[in-house]
Parts: sequence; C-alpha cells; structure tokens
Amino acid sequence: MENKDRFKGIFQGVVDIVALTDTEHNILMVNRVFEKLFKKSADECIGQKCHVIIRNKETLCEDCPIEKKIGNNIYEKLLIPIENDNVSMTRHPIYNDQGTLQGTFVIGRIVTSELKMQQELQHQGRLKIMGELASSIVHEIRNPLAGIGLMNLSVMERLKQKDSIYHDLESISHEVQRLERLLEGLMNFAKPSPFELKKTSSHHFIDITIKLLNKKLSAGKIKVNKIYDTKVPKILIDPSKMQQVFFNILLNSITAMPNGGEIIIKTSIFHEELAEDIKKEWVRITVQDTGIGIKKEDLPYIFDPFFSKSAQGTGLGLSNVYRIIEFHNGSITVQSKEGMGTTVKIYIPII
Repeated sequence: MENKDRFKGIFQGVVDIVALTDTEHNILMVNRVFEKLFKKSADECIGQKCHVIIRNKETLCEDCPIEKKIGNNIYEKLLIPIENDNVSMTRHPIYNDQGTLQGTFVIGRIVTSELKMQQELQHQGRLKIMGELASSIVHEIRNPLAGIGLMNLSVMERLKQKDSIYHDLESISHEVQRLERLLEGLMNFAKPSPFELKKTSSHHFIDITIKLLNKKLSAGKIKVNKIYDTKVPKILIDPSKMQQVFFNILLNSITAMPNGGEIIIKTSIFHEELAEDIKKEWVRITVQDTGIGIKKEDLPYIFDPFFSKSAQGTGLGLSNVYRIIEFHNGSITVQSKEGMGTTVKIYIPII
C-alpha cells in the first residue's frame, strides 16, 4: 500500500502530461496536468478510450502508435493539436515479468512556443538570405535599367506623338518606371532606412493610414469600424514605419473584399505572464476583415519575400511588415480561413 501511494504521489507530481492505458486503449490513470489540459476530471477520464478523451474521436486513430509498435520498446511520437496548443506525446509499452504487454505509459508536453520559435528562426534565416540576394539583384539591374529608360526617352523626344511607335515607347517607359519602383521596394527590403523612435499614440498612425486609404475604402464600399481602448498608452515606435505596416495590412484587406465588406480595428492592452509575479504588457492592435481569406496551405509563407498571389503584387509588402514589427521587438500573427476573412494581430511592447 505504501508503494502504491508513493507511486501515485510521484505520478501526480510530474509536471508533464502523463497517463496510463491498458492494451484496449482504456485510460487507467491520469495526472493533474492531464486533467487541466483536457479540462476533464480523473473520474471523467478513467475507463474512457484514450482516443475519445485526447482526440474526441469514437474510432481508433489512423496513426495510433499502440497499433503499430516499433522496436526498442518505445512507440513513435505524435504531435497533436489540442485547442490552441500543440502537444508532443510519446507512448511507452509496459511489460510484465513474462514479457507480456500490459499497457502503455503516455507522456506529453506542450510544445507550442518551441514550434513557434523554430518557425521564427527559420523565417529570420530566409529573410536574411533573401535580403542579401535582393541587394545583389538591385545593384545588377539598376544601372542597365536606367540606361534603357534614358535611351527610350531620347528616342521619344525625336519622334512626334502621332508617330505609330511613339505609344509603344511610352508603354516601355511606364514598364521601366514600374521596374524602378520594384527595385526601390527591393532596396528598402534589403537595406531599410534608419528608424527614428518616438513615443506615439497607436490610434494616431492608424487614423492617418485610414485617411490615406479613404478613397479606396469608399470606392470599394468598405466600412471601417474602430474600437479603441482609451487606456492604451503611447508606445515607442517609428511612426512612419508603423504607418507603412498598417498601409500594407489595410491594403491587403481592401484587395480581399472586391465586393465590399467591413474592417474592424481594435486596440487593447494585452498582459502576458512570463513567470510567477512577472508580467509583460503589450499594446495589441487587431485588424479583422470579412474578405475572401487565405488558403491554409499559403498561410505559412505569407511573410516570405516575393510570395504573392496577386498579379500586381511584388510579395514584399508583408515581408517588410514582419521586419518592421520585429525591429520594434513586437510580434505579428495572422489567422485566416478561406471564405471567412482574416484577422491580423500586432503586439508592440509597452515600455
């Protein structure tokens, strides 16, 4: 009895998610961390099938590690989504003295933050490589392009506007100008201009951006609904750079609503608990639209340079947005469902 109580004490003291199951997938025991994650008491879990509690499924999981045992007395790991978290779970077999399988020991932990950090590091690496590549491209193309533009203008000056090829040369001139704007965007991406930080109201630069886009909003029959928290303090930012951020985000929302719609812009204070008695405060700015949304397979790449689904897009807008937010020691998240709209959340630290 003493050993049993000691085992229960150790079992409940484990800080990871742990559970015991039998060979028929029935849960025999869970610890408090398991109860907290799945929001069910031990009594509600014990006797239930593991796939019912963990994955809310009535049938066995196709990737069930119990059904496909591998060597070295360990079952393969699973990475499963549970509400807003990703949980890494490993199941280890339990044998008796005769070598007969008696059940499994399940151990898991939340790895959401680790996965997010890995993704951010990978993205930062891609940004650095693409920045260096963009810088090389700009230097190689800018001078020849300028020469083409000047020669084209020189020929146009020697011709009359009624000449049959004048308009063709005019089209060439427009395309040269478009390429020059693209190169300028590449240069800003590769080597952004210096940041000038000052304490600024987030509501101020949002209002300015909305005003700049007012004609496009009206023409597109798009309503903007602002929900500002008056308690939100000023934040240390580069106002012009943050204006560029919201210009890109709002422009994307406008493009995603060709038949009109609504954009909701909300500000609030977000409290993050880093540890016991240690908190960090952020200004959270949420931009939500009722547009066409983003395909699930495209979401991981929207901040990558040159990734664009628009025929007119360069794919640098959101890459620059990411860099600017990163410089401000902030973060940006995008949630979207095709046909259901997109929600962008920006977090800037309150200093």
